[in-house]
Amino acid sequence: MVTCGEYLVKLLEAYGVELIFGIPGVHTVELYRGLPGTKIRHVTPRHEQGAGFMADGYAA
Repeated sequence: MVTCGEYLVKLLEAYGVELIFGIPGVHTVELYRGLPGTKIRHVTPRHEQGAGFMADGYAA
């Protein structure tokens, strides 16, 4: 059976997502459990505001 996190990261890969920014935590644990089986890279910033700035700079 596929978990919600595994399905979510497969969907992200289908949309061409190669890099995500975020902070692992209780609300996102399923997403992070699905990441090891993908080619998606993950960047962990020191705080949430930093993640927003990093994602904005990457998208520009």
